[in-house]
Amino acid sequence: MFKPFTASGFPARVSPIPYLSLAFLSQTGMSFVQQGLVVLGTFFAIQYHLNLTQLGFVTSALSFGVMVSMVFIGLTVDRLGPRVVLFWGAFLMSGLCFLLTQVNLFGTLLIVLFLAGAALAIVPAAGTKAVFTAFAGRPRGLVMGIRQTGVPIGAALSAWLLPQMASHTGLRPVYYIFVCELLLTSWAFVAVMQPWNRVSAAAERVKLRRTDWLKLLRPLSVAVLMVSGQYILLTYTISDLHQGHHLTLVTAGEVLALSQIGGGLGRIGLGQLSDYLGGRRPPAIALAAALGTTFAFIVGVLPARVPVVVLFIIWFILGFAAAGWNALVLTWAGESVPPSHSGLAMSLAGSTVFLGATIFPPLFGFVVDTSHRLAFGWWFLSAVLAIAAGVAWRSARSLSKSP
Repeated sequence: MFKPFTASGFPARVSPIPYLSLAFLSQTGMSFVQQGLVVLGTFFAIQYHLNLTQLGFVTSALSFGVMVSMVFIGLTVDRLGPRVVLFWGAFLMSGLCFLLTQVNLFGTLLIVLFLAGAALAIVPAAGTKAVFTAFAGRPRGLVMGIRQTGVPIGAALSAWLLPQMASHTGLRPVYYIFVCELLLTSWAFVAVMQPWNRVSAAAERVKLRRTDWLKLLRPLSVAVLMVSGQYILLTYTISDLHQGHHLTLVTAGEVLALSQIGGGLGRIGLGQLSDYLGGRRPPAIALAAALGTTFAFIVGVLPARVPVVVLFIIWFILGFAAAGWNALVLTWAGESVPPSHSGLAMSLAGSTVFLGATIFPPLFGFVVDTSHRLAFGWWFLSAVLAIAAGVAWRSARSLSKSP
């Protein structure tokens, strides 16, 4: 087996490090838009006069679009290859972001966000398959973690930049930036991807067996629970810190940005840990879930007046846990099936992630709106992550007993 970054035998047009760098850039560009639209929820709430439950539906519309389309895109990527799909998908994604500039009603916003989410699914579906295939025969935990670090880094950049930008310029210039960077980051990665041999890919295709589907259910069940932390953190951090702890919107955005950097470090660190454990992904996921359970509970018991530095530290650790698990679940899913179906498996995992992202933010908002206390929302999240920790740990023990 080759080491991850050995140039010898690498199938792409460039060596592993620049290839992975452009894969990371592509994912960061997509995340800056997809998670940036979630971060902008506070500005949508102001513009459209939304309560917290309605704000949750902004996230849900986007996530539901990704969830619905991702499996179909994964199947397409398995057949046509990631290069073709990402090249043409860049046009569709940027076009829908441009369409956001014409939206004036909340109902129309939800429809366009759904369509934008459906298109944005192209980047993770094509990107995971491209990296997973290029690094075949090499330890994948670290490289998949680095690529997936683009998700929280994109979210961190959006949390840091977009509140400041939208406060001064409004939303329309933000949408124009989305259009340009989606085209640039997508096509830069396309330029270095290896050619896709459709004949060879079809020849290697085997039918998924019942045992393959049963193995795949494990990462899917963990994914739908773990994503609660990632998207509740994105959707409600700024509102909580602004209303509950009296931070300015800009400072709250900086806290959220640091939490996403923590998530990025989590994806790299937990990926490396899983490689160290011989490619066993569930124990590392269980660790992240347990850490998230603890710190979500801590957020719920915080008093209103807390030193800002303490908030930065708590949200950094919560981000490490709440956003650090994602690459492991995708890799675990891809490794649960024959290689010819890895795109489908990882897209199913991604679709399941966005199912949870569709469900949990409105539930959090409903809990808070009903109880009139943000603490109950964070304790609800703590309970969900505790269940995820239990499921991941049970999967880890089950895999350790397998021959």
